[in-house]
Amino acid sequence: MKRAVHAWVELYGTQSGSWLSATRIDAGHGLADPLPPPPDERLYMLGAAHRACLDPAVELLRQGVAIFDHPLQEAFVDVPPHGQAPANWLPAQRGRCPFCQDLEPNPTKEDIYPQWLIRELRRLGVRNGSPDPRQRKIEWPTTPVCQQCNNNWMSVLENDVSSILLPMFFSTRLVSEQEQVTLALWAAMKAVLFDSAGEAVIPHGFGQSLELFRHPHPGMHVWIAAYHDSNPLSLVVRPIYAAQEVEGGSDQLDGWCATFSVLRVAFQVFIPFAEGDLAPLPDFHGSVVKLWPPSGEVLDWPPAYYFDSKSINGLAARINDNREVIQMEVTLTEAVREPGPPGPAPTP
Repeated sequence: MKRAVHAWVELYGTQSGSWLSATRIDAGHGLADPLPPPPDERLYMLGAAHRACLDPAVELLRQGVAIFDHPLQEAFVDVPPHGQAPANWLPAQRGRCPFCQDLEPNPTKEDIYPQWLIRELRRLGVRNGSPDPRQRKIEWPTTPVCQQCNNNWMSVLENDVSSILLPMFFSTRLVSEQEQVTLALWAAMKAVLFDSAGEAVIPHGFGQSLELFRHPHPGMHVWIAAYHDSNPLSLVVRPIYAAQEVEGGSDQLDGWCATFSVLRVAFQVFIPFAEGDLAPLPDFHGSVVKLWPPSGEVLDWPPAYYFDSKSINGLAARINDNREVIQMEVTLTEAVREPGPPGPAPTP
């Protein structure tokens, strides 16, 4: 089983299959037969299966025909108090991976900006603009991530995205629907990393959902836009507050929005903390394109206009934070379409 590519579930229960439990079914949730488990049979860690293989695996265990080619490790189940639910709406705890929630004593320091992007920026001579040569090295931010996530699915995702984004930096191309989903997953992953590097506020279920399903949470919204500026790594983070018809507004967080650029591409990730419909947003003459939820259409890159380090603030502010209405003049620059290698053909 390739954990780096596909999400998996872990199966626990009796060897006879009379009582079974599966973890990692959904963010913060599992699946189990009625509690408590039978007191007269031992529980074991039975194995792991790809998510798509869960039903056949359960059927084999139920029928008692599953073959175990390794000694089984005994497992134990703590039965929670009646009515207690996982606190999936709470931010990730310090010391835990923001994705799988594993507690690891020596987590890796994940570069929020990946090495392939850092190499490209250095190749282009990007510096931080300081007049002191000793201070011109860009400090790349990091945040703790468990080794399992960092070295597996996140590493695979970085490799996949580099082959999509690098051609988009300098030339036109068609971006398929599947590539758009990959870009949306990558942007959502970066948003979670930006949050965990600061004062984490995003409910940990959103990050865990990325690791489980390999696509953004259904409640997320992700957009893409063209960008060009001497500062290639802009970042604008905006907490979104619950609307309240009183002077001073509300202190209750209702969502979180990260707008950031990577060289010639900008992303916007909006994570609502409550269910509801998103009001129509300005798309700046078609220059902001939704990646998630997917539209089902091939993206003709780049859009007509691009943002810079000033106008990206207008992009960031298009989602009302329920604190004050921001009005600003946004000047966009017409994109120059340099022909590049052909992209994927549209899917019939």
